[in-house]
Amino acid sequence: MQLYPLKLVTIIAETILREPIIHKILELGASGVSYHSTGGTGSRHTRHDEVLGENVQIKVVCPKEVAEAILTYVSHHYFEHYACIAWMNDVEVVRGANYAKLAKGK
Repeated sequence: MQLYPLKLVTIIAETILREPIIHKILELGASGVSYHSTGGTGSRHTRHDEVLGENVQIKVVCPKEVAEAILTYVSHHYFEHYACIAWMNDVEVVRGANYAKLAKGK
């Protein structure tokens, strides 16, 4: 078994941002995205999505360069005006050869 070192980007945002964020993540070079509805509380007291009131959690496993581009984009475009948080963790992935090829191809 071989493990491949990659990054896990997690974004929690208002549900209204799901589609634009996912579209941009794929545009920036990620090969896929996982997401699900989630709840929680935070420091922001106003939301653009008051009707639904839920958040979306988006997860992406990708090379470091892609992860940094995603975090930069999300922080510059959404943090100021939406309830949104994002972070990156180190992960080691089984069957990660395809991700490694993506990283080498850039």
